[in-house]
Amino acid sequence: MKQPKDLQTQIQTWREDAAGLSYEEALQALDLLLAELQSETVPLAQLQQRVLHGEVYIDHCESLLKSVERAVDTLDPDSLEPTTDA
Repeated sequence: MKQPKDLQTQIQTWREDAAGLSYEEALQALDLLLAELQSETVPLAQLQQRVLHGEVYIDHCESLLKSVERAVDTLDPDSLEPTTDA
């Protein structure tokens, strides 16, 4: 399903904003968004945008977690120093 151009632009803006957040900040923003959705105060017309905004935060958190996971995977289990294997 193709998104309207203005929605695509909004999603790109959300991604840029999320990129500057730490994991904890993005998770907190996601929690706030989720609370808003659960309160049933979001007008139906804005529901899709809120869900998409939440997906941007989720994607950012997953990306940060994968980055940390890759860094941990490269640690030597004995010294906890990064391995120098090429």
